[in-house]
Amino acid sequence: MFRIALFICLLSSPVMAANILVIESYHAGFGWDAGYRQGLNESLASDHQLTFFEMDTKRIPSREYEQRAELAHQAYLELKPDLVVIGDDNALSYMLPKLYQEPIPIVFLGINSNPRELLTKYSGKAGVTGILERPFYTKTMAGVGEVLDSPKTNPKVLVMFDSGNTSKIAVRTIENQTALIKQNLSIDTQVQTFSTESEWRDAVLNAKRNEVSAIVVGLFQTLVDSNGESVPSEALLDWTSKNSEVPLFGFWDFSIGKGKAAGGVILDGRSQGIQAGNIAREILEKGLDASTFPIQAGHQGMEIYSAEEFKRWGLTPPNGWEAVDW
Repeated sequence: MFRIALFICLLSSPVMAANILVIESYHAGFGWDAGYRQGLNESLASDHQLTFFEMDTKRIPSREYEQRAELAHQAYLELKPDLVVIGDDNALSYMLPKLYQEPIPIVFLGINSNPRELLTKYSGKAGVTGILERPFYTKTMAGVGEVLDSPKTNPKVLVMFDSGNTSKIAVRTIENQTALIKQNLSIDTQVQTFSTESEWRDAVLNAKRNEVSAIVVGLFQTLVDSNGESVPSEALLDWTSKNSEVPLFGFWDFSIGKGKAAGGVILDGRSQGIQAGNIAREILEKGLDASTFPIQAGHQGMEIYSAEEFKRWGLTPPNGWEAVDW
């Protein structure tokens, strides 16, 4: 039995308030979604009504994605929204084929893939634009290199991802840059993807033995345990922090803080939500065609670190990195 997780923000609003359906690839408890939900609410909820549908693809098997997409489409048909916001790659790839012939503006966010091919294939009545998501790999690695200040030639950094669709896209982008990172920053990057919790744990426990100087934590929310069940992501990150013998860094805000990764140049879900929300507001209030808005890259990354984690590892933060207290 599939649950439809619909959360409706019923707010006092002006007469011309619009109904906006937000279709999330993931779920509200995932840090990235929580961040962009906040951004969307900040930019839109004072004047418009937001309804959220969770596809939950971080926690359900891929064979169930299409069923969740059907439920999301049913939610669309029942709500008859004035605009749709689509969060992340899974929702866009499953929902655009269902919505492209609808006379509806669509604003996406958090897209790691190049959406051009999908938009060309499903070009119809819907006007589509949005915000791309690109991990700040080079900037993060430059900071890691400064932090390590290793006398070794080409210190090895292990970059760890799960094997979900978003991770596969991000990993391809990162692998295309590893040669330049080695040439320009003298860092030897090893990028690995994992399907199971046990594989992830083995890599963490053996990192120092394998002469890894630091670990960069990517995405880890689709890992499964020995029974094929989804592994609680916060518990896994806590275990990784406690058991790693080398310092941890990260690409996303939800992975950094006390008891987590020590720092990084991060993607911020809230800023993506605000960007997408501002575009949606302009489309709604000016009656504009969404397809006339250029697809945008996300704002520049935030350079942050946890003072407690840096102290724990005996590290000095890079110039310009800002301490966070979460």
